[in-house]
Amino acid sequence: MTAEAALYIGKALCILAMVATAPAEAMVVKSAFEAIGRNPQLEASLFGKAIISIALVESTAIYALVAFFTL
Repeated sequence: MTAEAALYIGKALCILAMVATAPAEAMVVKSAFEAIGRNPQLEASLFGKAIISIALVESTAIYALVAFFTL
């Protein structure tokens, strides 16, 4: 395997990581809305936790984007 091929494989893996975060964020939001629908009194508590969870999932995409441009 040449260095150029390894570079392309690395960039492809970074793109895969960035693409995989969209469904993960959707699952977090879906779960939060379902929980709020079951128990509306916990909306304030769940909203903050959902935002933190989305930020953690999004950080994976940001790390992959940084890795993509550093390769």
